Amino acid sequence: MITSQDSKKYYAVSKLDSLDLEKNVQSGYHEHVSSAIDEISKNVKDILRSQGYSGKFEIFVEVYAKENGKSRLIQTVKLKINVN
Repeated sequence: MITSQDSKKYYAVSKLDSLDLEKNVQSGYHEHVSSAIDEISKNVKDILRSQGYSGKFEIFVEVYAKENGKSRLIQTVKLKINVN
């Protein structure tokens, strides 16, 4: 039997509108919120690194739950990342 909890997937979105990078970054779908946040953090670091940025940054991440074809915002997280 599949419960609604089993069919729920999480994904994260971060908008890079500072540093002259106007880009939305989205993770894939994950079983757990923390996995979506980990992926978005890695993706943002990779983008910043590829654009030649380094240092400490704060990013805001919106985490969504997708269930029954609908997405809803469940939390917003501020992350501090270090790009080497």
